[in-house]
Amino acid sequence: MANYSTTPNGNGSTGSTRNGFGSGASFSPSFGVNVNVNKGGSGGANGFGAAANPGVGLDRSSALALPEPAFYSAADVRSYCEALRAFAVYASIEVAVAAEILKATLEQAPAGPGAHIFEQRMKARTVGRKMFRAAEALADAAKDAAAVWSAFQREYADVMTPQPRPQARPFQF
Repeated sequence: MANYSTTPNGNGSTGSTRNGFGSGASFSPSFGVNVNVNKGGSGGANGFGAAANPGVGLDRSSALALPEPAFYSAADVRSYCEALRAFAVYASIEVAVAAEILKATLEQAPAGPGAHIFEQRMKARTVGRKMFRAAEALADAAKDAAAVWSAFQREYADVMTPQPRPQARPFQF
């Protein structure tokens, strides 16, 4: 049901309007644009952060982000390897699921003229197989990240464990 009302016109008479619009009524939407510029922190001199400088301004506190590669101690190496392994495992699972979804989507896509359903499924499997290989590569990266820490322990064990210093003779006159 329409919402009709009578409102006074500018000349003192009343006119029939529908939903508040009618003779002499106008609609003027307003909008604004907000621009937030962060000039502090790691955004760089221009303040545009990661948009103008890839890799700068990333939120590295997230569980899905890798920490800064600063290797000043064995603990830094270990934490980076653990973070890399966790990231690669998570990414591997995500990519494997995405590969399965992609394959199913491509199998359901409309076929071209003269195409057989078998051809369509084979093409979908071919494309999906490439993404499955990416998932396997990420799983291999997780294994290699764990291997980095074990190799570091093996190769630098003498540096990591403090060696007892020989006792110096006490000074005598």
